[in-house]
Amino acid sequence: MKTDARTHGRADARRSPRRRARAPLRLCVCASVLFCASVRPAFGQDNPALRTAVQLASEGRGDSARKIVAAELAKARPGAPAYVEALYWRGRLATSGDSAESDLRHVALDYSTSRWADHALLQLAQLAMAAGNPTGALQLAQRLRGDYPGSALRSRAALWGGRAAFDLGDPVAACALLDSARAEGGDEVEFGNQVAFYRSRCTAVLRQPRAPSDSTGPAGVDTARRQAAAPTPARPESAATPPHAPQFEVQVTATRSKSLAQSVAHRVELSGERTRVVTGTDGYLRVRAGPYVSRKEADAAVARLRRLLHGHPIVVSVP
Repeated sequence: MKTDARTHGRADARRSPRRRARAPLRLCVCASVLFCASVRPAFGQDNPALRTAVQLASEGRGDSARKIVAAELAKARPGAPAYVEALYWRGRLATSGDSAESDLRHVALDYSTSRWADHALLQLAQLAMAAGNPTGALQLAQRLRGDYPGSALRSRAALWGGRAAFDLGDPVAACALLDSARAEGGDEVEFGNQVAFYRSRCTAVLRQPRAPSDSTGPAGVDTARRQAAAPTPARPESAATPPHAPQFEVQVTATRSKSLAQSVAHRVELSGERTRVVTGTDGYLRVRAGPYVSRKEADAAVARLRRLLHGHPIVVSVP
């Protein structure tokens, strides 16, 4: 069955002006706020009919767009690529958050090897943020980044994960994710501006010192090699501390993401602290600085890390 966009346009025109004015608003307020604010309308639809549907939705003719998607979904074989694609777009163009979440979770969980699975996870993260659930949004963003390392959406997942981490009161994790978003985001100006807006809250981001200007030459390479080969001076042990005295560490953050834990640990190390990542029985990776031989030394480290990272580090005992 061929779909004529002009026919759908006439059908939309027969609706009352008030209903026509309300349709784009309803599209954005519910799940399709994701369509209005994120991926470009012309993004990679395989099915020409779905391309037409997405174009209609971008013009505010959501009812016509949803009819096309429903028709394509009805004639596709469940589980086939055409079915998964239509299911994804039905979720993207849904008028209620519950319907959108149901379809997108279906794609992300039941068709996790499809080309639309990482897209569905990103939309679910955005839905969670819109619903006031930053914990869920952060978990979904981290899952996308962990399960789909080659996804082109990793940078966008890092942006939404950073926003969620800020809402959860964890600026250390937020800034680490936003650093990743900036590094992975490419040259897209609009996305770069979004990342910069949220990174402006990272007022004390630590940057790795710039290498000497002559380090690119042969002499600089030799110097770098000699520096890398030189032994790192060990921290002097306190002669007054008994061998088995309790020690302390400062826990900087806890996360389930290995890449995020490594990124935070690297930032802490740039401040001069030694770090380690502890895996708990609950599955969380805890980034800790230290050890310190006294509570006073650990408290001083907490103050330093709080000033530098704007997080909520805490002192923990180490037997």
